[in-house]
Amino acid sequence: MIEALLFDLGKVLVDFDFELGLRQFAAKTTLSREEFERVIWDKQWIRRYERGEISTAEYHQHLCESGKLCMGIEEFEEAWSSVFLPDLILPELLLMNLKERYPLILVSNTNELHAAFIAKRYSVFDYFGHRILSHEVGSLKPDSRIYEEAIRVSGKAPEALFFTDDREENIEAALQLGIRAHLFRSLSGLVLALREQGIEVGEF
Repeated sequence: MIEALLFDLGKVLVDFDFELGLRQFAAKTTLSREEFERVIWDKQWIRRYERGEISTAEYHQHLCESGKLCMGIEEFEEAWSSVFLPDLILPELLLMNLKERYPLILVSNTNELHAAFIAKRYSVFDYFGHRILSHEVGSLKPDSRIYEEAIRVSGKAPEALFFTDDREENIEAALQLGIRAHLFRSLSGLVLALREQGIEVGEF
């Protein structure tokens, strides 16, 4: 029996389009767009930022130096967070219904700036009793440590947890730990998967 629900954030609850930010960055760098994208998508730096190993200011400095970005920190923060779209992917009424019946836990790869922006602009964080954020726990999905932290705060056995995420490697990692998991593709698909696990979704 499922006793707690784990949710990814980006592309499950909150939608985003990185192109919105990249256009602003491309206009403020002396590099070609292709050259700048190689810098901003450098996995080593992105992962350090999302594991909380470096601050927003340090990441911004890296982009200014290596990416030749000509942006002050405030303009950078605005452009970096401009990627989020206004409407939630899942209806808030569904989250409200689920919260009434089950503990909800957020498990997200994110960085301090995006987390702060989402907390300010959306009400989605209010539905989650625990937020396991990569930059706070120092671990990124699909590494096992971030899931183990979610299991710990839930106080439940892994097999009593249900997790949804939009990335296959994150689903596979959860399954390997005994967590029941669903690859998110649509609201209707998620609702069906929840019901198949005996989870009450209510009317929404």
